[in-house]
Amino acid sequence: MEYNEKIAIDIEKLERNLKELENVKFNEKEIEIYKRALDYMNDSKYYLEKNELRTAFGCIEYSHGLLDALRMIHELI
Repeated sequence: MEYNEKIAIDIEKLERNLKELENVKFNEKEIEIYKRALDYMNDSKYYLEKNELRTAFGCIEYSHGLLDALRMIHELI
């Protein structure tokens, strides 16, 4: 599998994880973390489009980490 395909799959997975959190009530700090995860996802899409795959991969993985932390706090994983 090519790197750009892997990153695109990771973005799709992240989007599914975001949907899982749509109805969760976040406190103020958690909202900041959620927004930062969105920013990193959007950065990943941007860098993927520019074919800067290393940066795109780093952004999407960081976003996954932030969302996983929120999902753990709210006992979704």
